[in-house]
Amino acid sequence: MRAFLLFLLLLALLALVWSRGWRPPDRYNPWAPLDLRAPPDLFFRYKLDRLGREPRACRAALAQAGARFTPLPDRDGPGACGWIDAVRLRGTGAAAIERPAIVSCPLAATLVLLDRQVLQPAARQLYGTAVRQADHVGSYACRNIYGRASAPLSRHARAAAIDLTGFVLADGHRLDIAGDWDARGRAGAFLHLVHNRACEVAGLVLGPDYNREHRSHFHVEAQGWGYCR
Repeated sequence: MRAFLLFLLLLALLALVWSRGWRPPDRYNPWAPLDLRAPPDLFFRYKLDRLGREPRACRAALAQAGARFTPLPDRDGPGACGWIDAVRLRGTGAAAIERPAIVSCPLAATLVLLDRQVLQPAARQLYGTAVRQADHVGSYACRNIYGRASAPLSRHARAAAIDLTGFVLADGHRLDIAGDWDARGRAGAFLHLVHNRACEVAGLVLGPDYNREHRSHFHVEAQGWGYCR
């Protein structure tokens, strides 16, 4: 009984301070908007998932982070393919995208986090420079997994995945996943570091060691809880 009364008292105190305008710092507030410029906090996956249901807030977060993008009208079909609340992404705020990619807004937000929290720190650590560009071989594609007729629909078919093939540094040095993944020295170390840390911000990352279909790229999705293979 005493514990219950103490619990009610605590709730009353919280309600009082909340009514007077007090709010916890954004890092400790699951209802605060996601700031893509800040390091991921305890609630960032929840906040990122919420962006999928709040397209205006998602686009505002991208703009706040300096991403270069154009909102796209929804596309329905063919079949179960298409997208909702997607953008044409040209840059993440620091790095350019090799060619504009059609991606869901949460995936665009994930790529901004990947650039800020993983790519740029790894490049500074190993090369003493920045990543200028991220290369890819596609985002939206209306197909099943691996293009097999009997397989489930690919996440690419909903603009919810992108296949990154490499990165270009500010000094022009190119890092290619297909050619440098097994390389000794800084190139291989950089790509492994990026892959290993990518799931700190991405929901799913499949790389060259996953299977032969991914030997040439990192398959990146926003949805998930940090699964890297």
